[in-house]
This record gives sequence, structure tokens and C-alpha cells, in this order.
Amino acid sequence: AAAAAAAGCFSEDDFYCPVCQEVFKTPVRTANCQHVFCRKCFLTAIRESGTHCPLCRGSVTKKERTYPKRALDVENSMKKASGGCRCCEKQVRFSWMRQHYKTCKKYQDEYGVSSIIPNLQISQDSSGN
Repeated sequence: AAAAAAAGCFSEDDFYCPVCQEVFKTPVRTANCQHVFCRKCFLTAIRESGTHCPLCRGSVTKKERTYPKRALDVENSMKKASGGCRCCEKQVRFSWMRQHYKTCKKYQDEYGVSSIIPNLQISQDSSGN
């Protein structure tokens, strides 16, 4: 996947974090093995696992463990590339995918995440105007 990513043709899988399985949020890349993670996932994994890449156990420098390098190429590609929502098949830009999931009814039914987002529609609908 790294070679494809370098060539500028991304597959949908290139935009999903191996830790949380969600679309990247602030992608960062390890210098040594070039793996990409959400910044938060990477920092959390490093806190738990110590000094290794969460994916391949490759070494990660001390500076990287505190200030991982942003994967700006991935970030930019996410603004251009679109993928299908896992649940409703709507084509959504990857940079907006997390926003879409917050409003996608099918996604919330499937993954049960609606409790995180207070849904304002419910109170209005129940008044039955």
C-alpha cells in the first residue's frame, strides 16, 4: 500500500487507521516503517506499548513518540478522494467521513453510536405536529 500511496493513487483502505478502524483523524506517519495512524491512536498506542510502531513493532524515535510527523500527503488526498459510507453507500470525501458518520442513520443503527451525539430531531418529531 505504501508504494501505491507514494504514487498518489490511494485505495480506500489507505484512509483507515489500523488501530481504531475509522477514517483517519489527523493522520501521522512513522519515519522508520512509514505506517499511518490517527494522531490520537498512535500516541495512545505508544503510551501503552512503549517504543514500537503499533502495527509492525518497528522502532519509533523518542521525538516521534511525543511529536509524530503529520502525514500531510494523506491528509491532502483525503480532501480530494471520496469513498462510500460503510452503511448507506453515499459517496463522501474522506476528510468529511467522520462528520458524515455522525449524521448517518444507518451507520448509527449498525454501530450504535447515536448515544454519543445528542439527536435534536427526536424531541421535535415526538410532538407530532
